[in-house]
Amino acid sequence: MPDVFARMQFNRRRVLASLIGSGPLAALSIGGAAAVGGSDTAPKVAQSSAGYRPAPREGQACAGCYAFVAPDHCKFLAGEISPSGWCRLWKAKPD
Repeated sequence: MPDVFARMQFNRRRVLASLIGSGPLAALSIGGAAAVGGSDTAPKVAQSSAGYRPAPREGQACAGCYAFVAPDHCKFLAGEISPSGWCRLWKAKPD
């Protein structure tokens, strides 16, 4: 039985690493929830955190994403973006 408790113990380093690692995910979820609610002042994610690149990927481009705001912005990403760019948050516009 002591083996089970030894494996379940947390050390400070492991807890801090988990908290730091979950920061970007929390930022993405907060930004997404606020944007769905229609708030124009929703916190935005850094382009690098979302894997943004100025070129399309496999036929997917920012201009075809539901979060794209013409002419060069996104509901989720900070700063200007290219309409032909792409990021991991890409989702097709509803028809």
